Amino acid sequence: MSQEHPRKVKVDGAFVSLPFTHPHFSVFYRGVHGFVTTDFGVTVTFDWYSYARVILPTTYSGAVCGLCGNANGDPDDDFVTPAGHRASHETQLGDSWKVEDVPGCSAGCGAECPVCDAVNVQPYRGDRYCGVIARAGGPFRECHSVINPEPFLQDCAFDACHYKGHRDTVCQGISAYVTTCQSHGVAVETWRTAEFCALSCPPHSHYELCGSPCQPTCQTPSVPTSCPASPCSEGCFCNTGYVLSGSDCVPHSECGCEYLGRYYQKDTEFHPSCRERCRCGANGTVTCQEAFCGAHEECRVEDGMLGCHPTGYGRLVVSGDPHYVTFDGRSFNIPGSCTYILARVCEPARRLVNFTVLVEHEAGSHKDPVLMKRVVVSVHGYTITMERGRRWEVTVDLERYTLPLVTEDKNLRIGQEGNNIILHTAAGIRILYNTATFLLITVPDIYRGRLCGLGGDYDGDPSDDLRLPSGALAETTQEFVTSWKVPEKDRACSDGCDGGVCSRCDVTKEAMYSRNGSCGIIHDAEGPFQGCHPHVSPVEYFTHCVHDVCAASGDRAALCHSLQAYATACQAAGAMVRAWRTKEFCRKSGRILPLQVLFSTKAQKRHFVLEKKNKNPH
Repeated sequence: MSQEHPRKVKVDGAFVSLPFTHPHFSVFYRGVHGFVTTDFGVTVTFDWYSYARVILPTTYSGAVCGLCGNANGDPDDDFVTPAGHRASHETQLGDSWKVEDVPGCSAGCGAECPVCDAVNVQPYRGDRYCGVIARAGGPFRECHSVINPEPFLQDCAFDACHYKGHRDTVCQGISAYVTTCQSHGVAVETWRTAEFCALSCPPHSHYELCGSPCQPTCQTPSVPTSCPASPCSEGCFCNTGYVLSGSDCVPHSECGCEYLGRYYQKDTEFHPSCRERCRCGANGTVTCQEAFCGAHEECRVEDGMLGCHPTGYGRLVVSGDPHYVTFDGRSFNIPGSCTYILARVCEPARRLVNFTVLVEHEAGSHKDPVLMKRVVVSVHGYTITMERGRRWEVTVDLERYTLPLVTEDKNLRIGQEGNNIILHTAAGIRILYNTATFLLITVPDIYRGRLCGLGGDYDGDPSDDLRLPSGALAETTQEFVTSWKVPEKDRACSDGCDGGVCSRCDVTKEAMYSRNGSCGIIHDAEGPFQGCHPHVSPVEYFTHCVHDVCAASGDRAALCHSLQAYATACQAAGAMVRAWRTKEFCRKSGRILPLQVLFSTKAQKRHFVLEKKNKNPH
């Protein structure tokens, strides 16, 4: 279960529909939570957002370790590293139990962490925010004697302070206490209203404060008489006449199919094996045929799905002043401040999804001569706009949405990784934009030779990338760039540098900005990016860095943007990048990160819940 795929579960790397039963464990929904229960008494729950629990039988007391401690009843010995030493602070504890390097993951913000002291936190303990958790006579009063509300109030107010009272943060903090109370069989009273923490439910479902733990599903449409009355849970439950099909509420007539012991939703295609492709049709009917992968494809599990997936991917990069590296690796600069077609399908094919990506540049200051203003993507019938400086929201079909976002048809998934907006499409196209100076477009190999625009045709040959819309090759880069300009009526733009002459860096300055204390850090064989060199060539990024820093007269911000561009490209390729920012060099601002970044960085306090239960006498 991961925040990246709400209400979805992978088993051995592949998505499965819930409920899912295995000889030794079961996975199912209960309210807003996913549950994993085992035949040895351990239960794990997660709401796909911010609240996870591990519930152990008492037989595990003193036998476990990790961030949640040893479950021996003594909280004073919980801060222990794998080596058995007591951690001196939370960050050290977290780092000691880290299991793998995740792109964008860092050890924390240290002295640069935004600080909320007791004075700052106090207002968020009031009734406007988190105070309902501990309010005497409030909706949770029956739980106060069972579950101490103070730690939950502290956590809620701490997070609310860091996010300036962001309503979702407050609601998640309160919901954590509600979940814990209900899991202990304690009844709570209504606390959500239309104005405060209203829960929006998917189609054909509604909110219940105390919903049944046994929801009807396509596999079990009738709630068994043995279903326990408690613990109930709050969340979204299917309307009368509807049952759960995977994560959706559908009429029973729209239920899917069971095939080889697994459930599949109606109208979905799936591969039971690499040799067979099946489709779940009406009335639970499964039809299968022999499967063959097309050119540039191979059968494997990718992103939770067994099937035909691309053998590789092409990457188009726009960074800095701006500089372009086409899908085939050709580099050029664009001094213009207009809107251009970056990539689109010019050679359609039956299995290809058409798409178009536009980038709008605008004139900046002498330190940033040309800036990326917005990126517009048209795909799957949607138009998505990502704008400079808006790190946690996008516009879809002229409506603004806060991230993360998944469209109802599941064709688009838009979220965040660190400072980047990530757009995933069902067609396999992936777009990463840091809402400032870096854009990465990744397309699967099935688009080879079928694209056009400033990114080239992706045919493996960089020599023919400067192709005009007419199909002829441009004689100059300027002719090529101008040919892909989008006409605009409401603003004036420039196709090039003032007077047609672009500034150049003299030899002396070029040498100065090539040193390891500047752009040279990019290709330093012993530097923080050394682990990335085999994955992403540093050559173009180094050249672009020198160009931009020189154009900005050595401005430190230009250098930091260039280094961040290479770091982002490295992490997107799954390469390891060591810490390169310090308090004195490219220091990251202490500005609050958007809510969705909370669980992909270590800059904020984490909240873990470990519960114990009595051993089942049976």
